[in-house]
Amino acid sequence: MGYMTKIVYAAGLVAQKLHNGQTDKGGNDYFESHLLKVASSGYDWKEKVVGFLHDASEDYNVTVEDVMNLLDKEISRLLNNPIENWWEEDWWEDWMEDIDKYPCETTHVITNEERDEIKTALTLLNHHTASSREEYINRISRNFLALKIKLQDLESNIDISRIQKPTEKDYARIERYKKEYHILMEALRNRLNI
Repeated sequence: MGYMTKIVYAAGLVAQKLHNGQTDKGGNDYFESHLLKVASSGYDWKEKVVGFLHDASEDYNVTVEDVMNLLDKEISRLLNNPIENWWEEDWWEDWMEDIDKYPCETTHVITNEERDEIKTALTLLNHHTASSREEYINRISRNFLALKIKLQDLESNIDISRIQKPTEKDYARIERYKKEYHILMEALRNRLNI
């Protein structure tokens, strides 16, 4: 496994620790029902990292800088952990099939530019940093990494099957998510000139 895979696993470990005990609106484990799904939808390592971490500062009293520091600590721990001990980690078999299906280089250190790109996306994905939901969606539409993750996030959130007995409030929220999804898909098409 390459360094980038370790970065992705480190992000998953940070997310799993921060969201431990959290459930989604259907009462399912939040990490397994949502974060793993969003991260698994990512095409490259940055999308997977942001997919795992996109709700951390929004849901908990931590800053994006705190999240990045936790990520650094987990990366260091994994790099210093002999590979033969990886199999003893609980996450290895649970995540391996979902996470290792993407291009991976053998060595990589997160550059300052990549770190800034991840931090910017995580900040934009925290709705508390915007004055309104409209501004939140608008800001995300202008950042390619945040845009792709928010689309994956919305796809997961639109899945009503996660909620056993949906209420009118659930259906209304999903309708709002669908509208936001269409706005962001249009922004993606414009970015890609499709």
